[in-house]
Amino acid sequence: MKTMRWLWPLALLCCGGLISSVSSCRTAEPVFEAVRAPHQVTQYIALGDSISTDDYPGRDRGAVSLFYLNRDEDFPEFEERDLLSLNAEMQLIFAASNGATTETVLHAQLSQLPPNPPGVTLVTLTIGGNDLLRAIHGDPRRIAEHTTKIANNIQRILTIVQTTFPSSLILLGTIYDPTDGVGDLFSPDQPLTDALEMIDQINARIRSFARPPRIQLVDIHQHFIGHGSPHADPANPYHDQDDPTYWFTSKIEPNERGASEVRRLFWNALEAGLQDLKGGRDES
Repeated sequence: MKTMRWLWPLALLCCGGLISSVSSCRTAEPVFEAVRAPHQVTQYIALGDSISTDDYPGRDRGAVSLFYLNRDEDFPEFEERDLLSLNAEMQLIFAASNGATTETVLHAQLSQLPPNPPGVTLVTLTIGGNDLLRAIHGDPRRIAEHTTKIANNIQRILTIVQTTFPSSLILLGTIYDPTDGVGDLFSPDQPLTDALEMIDQINARIRSFARPPRIQLVDIHQHFIGHGSPHADPANPYHDQDDPTYWFTSKIEPNERGASEVRRLFWNALEAGLQDLKGGRDES
């Protein structure tokens, strides 16, 4: 079982070399009014796989790390658009891990969550891609069974989070396609049509789980399409002529740009969720 990595915004070396809290180095004032009590986000729990972690983009450059504390010198667009700018005392519980599956989240990551605090618990979830990779190497006659199990596990995760943290705000990610619809993940001569069908089916279920404002959809699949392996091919129907950049590394992992784009989606979904909560729209 993976040990949880707890990151606290305290005891950081800053402000002329003196040890102090983050609040002495960064403003604690929220950047938009929606975070004011009773919808103040007091802790952030990151669940899921390497779409969220630093393993491939680099230390402090993964989606969760940038969402929590932006690297202003590298991403000036997001200066004061991170969680510590909203609440300088927000706690981060970093449970996401490289290689995680839905079973990992259910049986390892969720089992180590902290108690429910006052305020809003923010949760991000990026999961399902590793389950899919395992399924496509198995019996092709069981594709439908695997698809249903993956989606049902994601639904169970959401139920457990909402039961544990009734005031949670969940940002739920879809699964991206690093082949931009081609399906040639392992061999250009053998497109994995079953895998493409599974991605579509699981993502359809994930989208159906969105329940604003408490479960906000983070459509990573839609945002990333056109930035996979055929990104430079104008013949690909998803080719992004205005920004034909590659957002992956090691074929399936987010690179630094990809991680920042996931962070962008997290931020947009957070902003939408908090605005909905502030406006009294709560259907949970």
